[in-house]
Amino acid sequence: MPFDRLIRAADQWARDHMQHDIFAQIGGGSYQPEYMRWTRMLLPSEFRETVRDASLMVAHGGMGSFFAAMEMRKPIILMPRFAANREHTTDHQVHTVRWLREKPGVYVAMSDDELPPVIDKALNEKGSRLDNFCKVAPQPFLMKIRQFLLN
Repeated sequence: MPFDRLIRAADQWARDHMQHDIFAQIGGGSYQPEYMRWTRMLLPSEFRETVRDASLMVAHGGMGSFFAAMEMRKPIILMPRFAANREHTTDHQVHTVRWLREKPGVYVAMSDDELPPVIDKALNEKGSRLDNFCKVAPQPFLMKIRQFLLN
């Protein structure tokens, strides 16, 4: 589903920060950025390469975006889609970003007005909150799964 609100807010930030090279995957939205490079959709391999080369990722509040950024040790700004805006069918992303907001390397903008200062904050911290991210589940959790599967 389109997320023009995020793309428009990011494009406005790009207008005021032309010294940064900014790239967006905009999906099927109707807003076309004027101040940042963009494409409608990236292939999975292109997406991984783009995230790998990025300093920061800005995305909707989905878990896939979170995991992609964390796997590559990239700070991420999450902004939830809202059902009332027809950006999604439910408001589950609101709950997701509230849960993730204290995780290392995660920054949250609950609205398009909050996005610019959150981008500035994330860039100024330069990913310093990513030091403790672990790519695997904690051992006690894995043991419980193993016990469940074996019984």
